[in-house]
Amino acid sequence: MYTMDYKAAREYVDRINSRKGSVLGLENIKNLLKCMGNPQNDTPIVHVAGTNGKGSFTAMLSSVLSDAGYNTGIYVSPSVFDYNERIQINGNNISDDEYAYEIGQIKKCIDENFPDENEQPTAFEIETAAAFAFFMRKKCDIAIIETGMGGRDDATNVCDNPVMSVIMSISMDHMTFLGDTIEKIAACKAGIIKNERPVVVYGQSEEIVNTIMKEAALKHSKAVITKPAENVIYDCTETSFSYTDADAHKYKDMRIGLCGTYQKDNCAVVIEAVNILNSNGFNISLKHLYSGVARATWNGRFERIGKNPDFYIDGAHNPGAALRLRESIEKYFEGKKLIYIEGVLADKDYEQIEKQLAGKAEYIYTVTPDNPRALPAEKLAECISVYNSNVSAVKSIDKAVEMAIDKAKSIEKESGEEAVIISFGSLSYLADVKKAYSNKII
Repeated sequence: MYTMDYKAAREYVDRINSRKGSVLGLENIKNLLKCMGNPQNDTPIVHVAGTNGKGSFTAMLSSVLSDAGYNTGIYVSPSVFDYNERIQINGNNISDDEYAYEIGQIKKCIDENFPDENEQPTAFEIETAAAFAFFMRKKCDIAIIETGMGGRDDATNVCDNPVMSVIMSISMDHMTFLGDTIEKIAACKAGIIKNERPVVVYGQSEEIVNTIMKEAALKHSKAVITKPAENVIYDCTETSFSYTDADAHKYKDMRIGLCGTYQKDNCAVVIEAVNILNSNGFNISLKHLYSGVARATWNGRFERIGKNPDFYIDGAHNPGAALRLRESIEKYFEGKKLIYIEGVLADKDYEQIEKQLAGKAEYIYTVTPDNPRALPAEKLAECISVYNSNVSAVKSIDKAVEMAIDKAKSIEKESGEEAVIISFGSLSYLADVKKAYSNKII
């Protein structure tokens, strides 16, 4: 009765998502996990919150742990190129059959124990529970769990004794749910800090760090705040730098395969996290640290998907991420002509994004992502026109990619100047951009 195939499992989750949407709070998921035997308590957890940088941190730390021989699970959201990428072990996505099995078991539990629809979990809560159950069943040595939104009331915040909490870069996003000031948002993210368990904090503005430190003090949690990197050398294929950790140990010539000026700062959090893991019984050598961060990959974050012309995609979907993208553009593409393809969601602060980025482009094409929350391309183009008059709304992503490539080639032919295409905005449409580019060059 409760055996499901992958299609049925996805349809079940989608129906619940349509009915319930996002609901913050922990009561329903705690009740669900209890009837499942509390699988979240079976696997050591690194719990990660933040507005930006969670995915890059997770990619690097999981790569380090896998290199060190640990069976490492990760739970991330949203997925970008493959739905199943949100649940992974050692870089491999959960299979369709494994996903269907976990959702089927949860459906059975819900049908038998939660007859009242108001008390039933959301789709995100169901998939969070499925991740915990999967990691337990596969006997993971450790799992890195990203919050979905916020922290204190996020469905992932059900682990009372994680190995550590990690709080990445924080900026204004999801204000309707998390608060209308940076301090309120930071306090919400800091809600993942647990009693007498350490926390690593991405070094950032004083008001954010002070807010997090107040929560850490209340929880008697040892807090480590990352410091700036040193001797940084940027390249489009890797970044190298040195770092001095909280215990004054020096790490020279660290090399990261992930591009973006901000990746050195994300890697600093990984270094401090590895130190805490080693002090909690893990055995991660310097060799594993260096090799793990060097080989880490994370799709859709300042990722080059093509050459001649260079074509990058990036999930810059809020003002903080837009600032980091601007810094990378200024570092990597000085003197080059920029062409943007943009698609955003209507509930994002897209005007602040355009204030930072629109003026740097030679030409901009806007698209409407295939998402019920999408901002129409025409409305985004209207916003952009205040900062850059060279903008056009395009009916399809395929057409926008074609037009951007043609424009880049035209610029190079007519002026001899190099052009770079950057597609950014909502993570939800980057897979379509990558597919459209592949179809264009075949």
